[in-house]
Amino acid sequence: MFLSSAIMHLIALTSPGPDTAIVIRQVSLYGRKEGFKTAVGIGIGIYLHCLLAINGISLIITSNELYKFIISIIGSVYIMYLGINMLISKSENINNDSKSTPKNSILIGFITNVFNVKAFLFFVSLFSFLIEDMVDIYFYIFPIYFALTSSLWFIFLSYIFTVSKNKTFNMHSNKYLSSIMSLILCFIALFILIRSIYEYF
Repeated sequence: MFLSSAIMHLIALTSPGPDTAIVIRQVSLYGRKEGFKTAVGIGIGIYLHCLLAINGISLIITSNELYKFIISIIGSVYIMYLGINMLISKSENINNDSKSTPKNSILIGFITNVFNVKAFLFFVSLFSFLIEDMVDIYFYIFPIYFALTSSLWFIFLSYIFTVSKNKTFNMHSNKYLSSIMSLILCFIALFILIRSIYEYF
């Protein structure tokens, strides 16, 4: 049962979404190190989702249309803010040698993940399969496993996008990448916002 859940989690990780977009955003604006920090923040968010799902709190939230609507709105507005903020950033702040100081990437990763309703729903479904195996030490192992593998995946992603040793290539490619990711973030936020309003009303 755990193996099938682990595979489901891996598939969910590799699917494009807000977490992937925000990691690439941080990498393209501030470099690999900030991508790593964002990955850690996402991992902490995943761990929280697991704890909420285990204790049944996530089920209460997702079964209440108003709570789910509020979380979706907060998440979409925050993601939209990040996308617009990225879009209007000055070009000299995009390369890794920029003098601009990156904001708290761990917090950005954490907030982006925590207010992702899809993550709420996913872990509620996931732990409904694992609930029979949640005894003794496994109560602590499963959340740590999912949080750790999530962080490692996004750390790997951060590395892939900064693997080129050609600094000039990285600088110019990051400029184009940051523009693309800002539009993707805005699109994701708009999609979540419209869908949430449609489903609620």
